[in-house]
Amino acid sequence: MKKLLQYVMLTAALPAFGWNVGTEVTKRSAVLEEYTGIHCPNCPDGHRMAAELARNHPDEVFVVSIHAGSFATPKYGELNYITTEGQAIHDRYDISGYPSGVISRRDNGFGVNISRSLWGSSAREVTAKDSPVNLYAACTYDAATRGLTVNIEGYYTADMTDPRLTVFLMQNNILGPQDGGKRGVEYPHRHMLRDVLTENVFGDAIDVKTAGQYFSKDIKVTLPADIDGVKLEPYDIEIMAFVAEGEGEIVKAARCFPQVEAEATAPRIFDCTLPSIPIGSNYALDYLEMAVDNYSGDALTSASFDFTLNDKPYKLEWTGSVPAHEHATIQIPLDGAIKTVFDNDDNKYSIKCRAFNGKDPALETSTYKGKFSKLFSYPSELTFKIKTDVDAADNTYRIIDEQGNTVKEFGPYPNGEDKVYEESVSLEPGKVYGLEIADKWGDGIFRPRGSVKIYGPGSALVGQLMEIDNYGLRTFFTAYDAASAADITAAATVVSEEYYDLSGRRLAAGARGLGICRRVMSDGTVTVTKTNK
Repeated sequence: MKKLLQYVMLTAALPAFGWNVGTEVTKRSAVLEEYTGIHCPNCPDGHRMAAELARNHPDEVFVVSIHAGSFATPKYGELNYITTEGQAIHDRYDISGYPSGVISRRDNGFGVNISRSLWGSSAREVTAKDSPVNLYAACTYDAATRGLTVNIEGYYTADMTDPRLTVFLMQNNILGPQDGGKRGVEYPHRHMLRDVLTENVFGDAIDVKTAGQYFSKDIKVTLPADIDGVKLEPYDIEIMAFVAEGEGEIVKAARCFPQVEAEATAPRIFDCTLPSIPIGSNYALDYLEMAVDNYSGDALTSASFDFTLNDKPYKLEWTGSVPAHEHATIQIPLDGAIKTVFDNDDNKYSIKCRAFNGKDPALETSTYKGKFSKLFSYPSELTFKIKTDVDAADNTYRIIDEQGNTVKEFGPYPNGEDKVYEESVSLEPGKVYGLEIADKWGDGIFRPRGSVKIYGPGSALVGQLMEIDNYGLRTFFTAYDAASAADITAAATVVSEEYYDLSGRRLAAGARGLGICRRVMSDGTVTVTKTNK
């Protein structure tokens, strides 16, 4: 893109007023440069994981989607999303597998170019460190001239050797083909790199670089109507600015979106997907959770959903606020619907978004289907043996009620050593509770493998969770009075048997190999044993 006007001002003087950038020490930013292509069938999963990471860490993780490499090459009649600048960045890091990513252009203990399963772990390592610079970005758009102005401010909290500033022009909501995307030619591409607004693809040098100094840079460009045939919609523009040490490690990023008066016919695109912790083997919360990504310039204030539970239809309504260009996990009230199926052994559900802000979705929304079983029964006096991994501070362990309120929280536990912690809780018999295990960075508890074992009175094992992956899980149960159950003198018989694999997934019957058998006895006790058929 030709820059019609670019005005740069750098200053080391501390002004009396006028700066928007903060001066307190902050943590570094994790910039995920995601390498993708329209003919990569696994890339939609990479897009999902990148969006999930950014949604859970909105001020820490920044994503740019770079179409480059063999999978990005368009076929006859397809638009070209490859840019010269994106290809140059791709080639610098010798990208070969797709989807893959580079986090802040550094090796965070997993290599520089890493698979999507390591993006969260790598981002954690980056954001734990102090940044030597703070960054602020703002941008405006003039519809009469298609002029875009980007204002960047920075402040050094520590010296840098060779600071370089890069500014990306990205675009959301580009509808096009995507193998594996299941939307034909209306797959919504997000955070797509369209141009680099700084002169050097790998950053323009910043003259000042000493702790206590400020700098600023203004960039003015005229937006073309399209880039290589792909329409450039001003209301879908996203700007990312970042500072790197030389042409290497990125240390701090900032983003902005120009306020644009969109045409009346312009689509307001919102996405609604499954939350980071979806419904598991059972469920008892009096609300449904959905992850909402607001890719429009309007605030989302209401949404309607079609929900079916065991073939019974419900119309669900949500009101709240998800600001423009932001992301959130919303809670959709169920008003007691889940209570009616607590004792059902096999429950089936589906959920689909019907409207955003009272209007039909701009794009067809997915229908999410699943099933869950009846609640477990646990004694009201419980002991948990929690085995952590070395990243224990990433995890939270909570006992919650049906409204999601915290009844008891365990930890947090320190990083650096995998240990077993023992925790106890006294609950109210007859009430429903959930055990929630959440992982902050979405890489589960696997360094080494962690677990939670649940014991009742007399050290009887009543449940165990041996596979805690992704962003965590929840399991729900009804508490019963173990003392009363122990007073029953009649010989206990087996009331029911349930089989699970080692990851906690329910099986129709005992399967070959290692598994878990859970028996509920007539005296109210529960036994959990390993099986090996």
